[in-house]
Amino acid sequence: MQRIVNTLSLSLLKKSVSFLFFLAPLFLFAKTSTSTIVIPLEVVKSLPTIYFSDSPSSGEFSAAYKDSLYEVLKEDIEESYHFDLTLGKIDMEPLVTGPLKTASKELVAFTADFVLLPKMEGKNCTLKIYEPRFHQTSTVASTPLTGNFEEDRQKIHTLFDQLHLKVFHQEGIASSKILFCKKTEEIEGEWISDIYEVQQDGTHLKKITSSQNYLITPLMIPKTRKQNSYDYLFVSYEKGQPKIYKANSSSSASIPLLPLRGNQLLPALSAVADKIAFICDASGRTDLFLQQFHPQKGAIGKPIQLFSKGNSTQASPSFSPCGSKLAFVSDKDGCPKIYVLDIIDAIRSQKTPLVRLLTLNHKESTCPSWSPDGKKIAFSAMSEGYRQIWVMDLDKKIEMPITSGSIDKENPSWAPDSIHLVYNTTGKESQIYTIDIVKQKPVKIPTGDGISHFPSWEQR
Repeated sequence: MQRIVNTLSLSLLKKSVSFLFFLAPLFLFAKTSTSTIVIPLEVVKSLPTIYFSDSPSSGEFSAAYKDSLYEVLKEDIEESYHFDLTLGKIDMEPLVTGPLKTASKELVAFTADFVLLPKMEGKNCTLKIYEPRFHQTSTVASTPLTGNFEEDRQKIHTLFDQLHLKVFHQEGIASSKILFCKKTEEIEGEWISDIYEVQQDGTHLKKITSSQNYLITPLMIPKTRKQNSYDYLFVSYEKGQPKIYKANSSSSASIPLLPLRGNQLLPALSAVADKIAFICDASGRTDLFLQQFHPQKGAIGKPIQLFSKGNSTQASPSFSPCGSKLAFVSDKDGCPKIYVLDIIDAIRSQKTPLVRLLTLNHKESTCPSWSPDGKKIAFSAMSEGYRQIWVMDLDKKIEMPITSGSIDKENPSWAPDSIHLVYNTTGKESQIYTIDIVKQKPVKIPTGDGISHFPSWEQR
């Protein structure tokens, strides 16, 4: 999690001084080196091969325009890390659909798991896929093109996601969005922070709020995206104290989610959006709470206090994919570490529930993010004097930093594919980056002027 004390203006600190007094020890750390044995994460060694057929254009657009769109598709395939891509030099469709297919098995395309047959006809782009082992061709999807590259680029992303869904029974991330907050200006001594969205490839940056207030930690509610709108949660200081709100991206209206008194911070959603975990000081301590939730109806019933410990601070909850467990941060043993609890056990317990320490090798570990496949948890921890993004393999109990350099990094959030992450840097700059756990190559998302932080990747 971004250091809240560094994020808020002095005036906001005064508004929340009692709450932030407890949060400060969690997020203001000295840069001390941590001695840790680093074991590389395992990556997939064998990927399905896909041969990209070089089909001619017979549509209303030029060959150069076709090639530009096909480059977008090729990048989506390569950057998904789910395919081993071979670029073809001939048009394979006549071979796989005509009388030559049985006589052409010596071609490399016929040794691939899939042959991709893209085609631009008229104003449409159509994807077909041929499976040599079954001698079967099927249509993946078709989309009309506009001739505007930025618009058509998004259409190609959507085509790839449908291809990914057909092959792996899980939608790809090429057309997914990232939400984040950007602190841009100071009005009457107080900073203004609004919520923005951007495509995962860094295009189509869009401001979705104009609050004149301080907004943080936006979360898109899963399964609510329709066309260009979706519901989301965020924290606002509109009433002085931080409170959790619900809104729609196509409207300027928002409503408070919970009537609970006190400061409400760091909401987390379960994968099916039936539960919200958050931090609140309603009892006088910064405790972990659980709220039953419905995407359309909102909060259901009263919130339940899940974890409370005297003289300690809780923060940054993150649900397991099945929604039965929570990872969270606590300094109950002296310094911030990541723990896991079973939600049902915590609800049934008449006293402080048992929790399992997760980050054994790190004394200063924060902002956990549970991967959608349930196999990994990303978090922020010290490495050679700076906070880096780490990933833990839960089955093998191994962990490694996937970022490096002399800039602190925090707030990791997984993409739906459990391979890519988004995070923000802090300190000299506060910007948004994506990274994959395969090649571990960071990519800066252009967000313009201002301090960009608290990113979250759309979950589907």
